[in-house]
Amino acid sequence: MQKKQLFNKMITGTAAVAIALTLAACGNHDSATSSTSSTSSSVRSSETTSGSAYRAANKLIRNEDYQGAYDRLNNTNNRSTQADNIATDLQNYMSARKAYRNGDYATASNNLKEQKSTSPAMRDAYSELQDKIDSAQKGSTSTSQNANSAATTSSATKSAASSSSTATAKTTDDVVVEFANKMGFSGEKGYQIITTSKSGNTYKFEVRRNNSDNTVSNMVGFYQYNSETGAVTKLS
Repeated sequence: MQKKQLFNKMITGTAAVAIALTLAACGNHDSATSSTSSTSSSVRSSETTSGSAYRAANKLIRNEDYQGAYDRLNNTNNRSTQADNIATDLQNYMSARKAYRNGDYATASNNLKEQKSTSPAMRDAYSELQDKIDSAQKGSTSTSQNANSAATTSSATKSAASSSSTATAKTTDDVVVEFANKMGFSGEKGYQIITTSKSGNTYKFEVRRNNSDNTVSNMVGFYQYNSETGAVTKLS
């Protein structure tokens, strides 16, 4: 009788242990399932947040609110590659726009060389700004060419005026010297040349010569001289 009671207690104890192990296993399974479910939910939430930020940024770009679009992306955690790329594009775009407004067209164009995202809104913004840069560069080149042309014209005008001035200066000095050298009427020989009239390039001179002791000035004659051709005519 005692053996039977002892056997029953052993069976009961074994059953209790088995039940406890079963319950523990079930608890671990439920915990693992709950953890997996929580992780999946977190991933889906992150993807949804990044996707929402990407869509919102595109809408802001269409409205030309580029800084707002960048801020919206920058404030999003665990961004997708797509969101990262459009954020980079926005940085480059805003840098290019600043350079364009400062007249630095080369830097502006360089910032727009590569678009990393596939966003149509971003592509349109890049294209529109590049068109403005190209137009500004052409206008700048044209202005520079016009300025150079004006400078060349001004230089030519000044040169012509200088030549004219030089020709005029010859009336009082150089033409008399030219005539004297041509005719051999040097001051060392006692000759005096007096300009009596001028018409264009034609000059009329009265030529006199002093005697050896410079007490008497004798008339040599009147001459007509063309400073352009060098022709000399004795009038009397």
